[in-house]
Amino acid sequence: MAYTPAINNYMGYTTQEKVPSQDLDKDAFLKLLVAQLQNQDPSQSQDPAQMIQQMTAFSQLEQMQNTSTLLQGIQAQNVALFQASATTLVGKTVRVQGAGVPLQNGVAKVSMELAGSAEVTMTVKDETGRIVATIEKGGFDRGFHEFEWDGKTAAGLQLDDGTYFIEFTAKDAEGNSVVASSVSDIKVDSVAFAEGSVLIVAGGKYYSLGDIIEVKA
Repeated sequence: MAYTPAINNYMGYTTQEKVPSQDLDKDAFLKLLVAQLQNQDPSQSQDPAQMIQQMTAFSQLEQMQNTSTLLQGIQAQNVALFQASATTLVGKTVRVQGAGVPLQNGVAKVSMELAGSAEVTMTVKDETGRIVATIEKGGFDRGFHEFEWDGKTAAGLQLDDGTYFIEFTAKDAEGNSVVASSVSDIKVDSVAFAEGSVLIVAGGKYYSLGDIIEVKA
C-alpha cells in the first residue's frame, strides 16, 4: 500500500506519520495480485477463471489511467493554444460590459446597448457601490447609444471626478423590462493568465473574456 508522509509536532519534537493513500493505482493493484499468488495455498491453486478476471481488471485499469494521462496532455495543449490566441487581442479595441466610466472635468462619456425601444433610467454608483445618482433618460430606440453625463445627480449636485459605474433599467410601452447594458470601448494593453482564466488588462483594470461583447480592429 502506498503512503504519503504527514508531519506532526508533539512536545516540541517533529515526527513523521504515515497516512494511507486513498488511491489504488495500477502498481498497487499489481503488487496485491503478486502477493496473492505468492501466498496462495499450493494445494488449492487459484481458479484460472478468477485469475483471468483479475488480469482483465488490471488491464482495464491500466488502459483507463493511460487514457486519463492522454486527456490531461490534450487539455494542457488546448489551454496553451487558447492562451496564445488570446494574446492577439493586445492592441485591439474591445467593447465590454460593466466597465467603470471615468468622470473628468465634470464630463463622462456613457454608452448603452439596448435590446428594444424603451424608456430608460440610469443609475450611477461610486466605487464603493453606493448609489449617487438616479436619472431618467427618456426614450431610446433599439441599438447602441452614446451620450454625455455631466457628473450631476438628479438634484443638480456636482459629483467629484473619479470612476463611476453605470447601470440601466428599461421598460417598453407595455411596461415590460428590456435588456439595457452599460458598455465601454477600451483598448487592450495586455493579457493576463490567472488560475486557468484569461483576463484582459486595460487602463490598469482587469476584465474577463466573458465581459467582451465585440472585438474591433
